[in-house]
Amino acid sequence: MRTVIALLISLCAGARAFAPATSRPPPRLAPATSRPRLAPLHAENPVRKYGGSVVLGLLGLQSFRDLVGEVPKLGSENADYFGTAIDVGFVAFAATTLANQLGATAVEPSVSLGGLDCKVTLSVGREDGTWMDKEWAASGARLLLPLSCRFTDEIVDLGFPGEEALGGRFCRKIECSGGSFVGKSGTENVVVENGGWATAPTSRLGESAVRFFLDFPSGAARNDVSIPAGRVFFSNVCFDETTEAEIPASEVVDGPAGVRILAGGGLTIKKNTLLNLWGALGDVNLILGRFSLGAAKDADD
Repeated sequence: MRTVIALLISLCAGARAFAPATSRPPPRLAPATSRPRLAPLHAENPVRKYGGSVVLGLLGLQSFRDLVGEVPKLGSENADYFGTAIDVGFVAFAATTLANQLGATAVEPSVSLGGLDCKVTLSVGREDGTWMDKEWAASGARLLLPLSCRFTDEIVDLGFPGEEALGGRFCRKIECSGGSFVGKSGTENVVVENGGWATAPTSRLGESAVRFFLDFPSGAARNDVSIPAGRVFFSNVCFDETTEAEIPASEVVDGPAGVRILAGGGLTIKKNTLLNLWGALGDVNLILGRFSLGAAKDADD
């Protein structure tokens, strides 16, 4: 069992090397008694949604059963210290992950972006290192989609199992009413059903990772470039007043309370399958493109 777990961790670590890394979640606070909930996505696959949690729970239980037999042998000739350490670590990992998915704790952002009004422009298209299908965006075309977004402090419940990229089941709400782009038939309207955001500290002083998503229930397409129906994830970083980083003013957007947010970042979508046990040990993310961030006053430019 321990050998299988070690192999699975190695496989998932290799797969996730092609996706933006997520930072450790920030300190936890007790959740409120009730939270608004985002509507479920239009075409959620139950196996992909819950399969990873089920597999993780079963592996955790197996490791716990192994510990029951291993712990009494500690100190004897039959002790397996390495195997016991692996099982202890995996049980702790599984318990912590499932607790976050169940919403046992609520994530408090390391930096608040509540009140930020901004223009987010998606530039969807083929990027180096993407695992999207070879035919997708093979022409080199891109889909540009400007959206007006408002980051709020309203806590929303994503439901079980939440989102790994945002630290668990709870996040803050993003308000977005959709946007449009010009296609072959003229103006194409794109429906967006709001989203969520979270921030988490990085190893650098005054820097926090920014993770947010928007829900596209019907997706969008332009030539051979498409946004698949579902959830699109955005990642970049922000800086508070304690940062030692020297960043040109042209590369950041001013946020609330002196926070500065990097003016661009990466776009990804999740693709968990049987090959990675539906995300039991971590999500597999496919690069969808990049995005730029601008002040709200530029939204109509």
